[in-house]
Amino acid sequence: MTSEEETRAFLIAEELIEQYGDAVHLFLGAKIFETQSQGNLEQMEAWLVIRETALTVLEAYSRPMH
Repeated sequence: MTSEEETRAFLIAEELIEQYGDAVHLFLGAKIFETQSQGNLEQMEAWLVIRETALTVLEAYSRPMH
């Protein structure tokens, strides 16, 4: 994954977290299932990366800052 792709995944994840909050995983799970059902593995892979990025961001937000 290129730096540009990582940045894009982060920006999308941030936007979705703003929109869906802690329920973002439900939205992303639905998108992953939808693209898998359509046989669109490339798009599914992109949603998987965005989901992992979103989970990482949410985890970072939940950690206390010292």
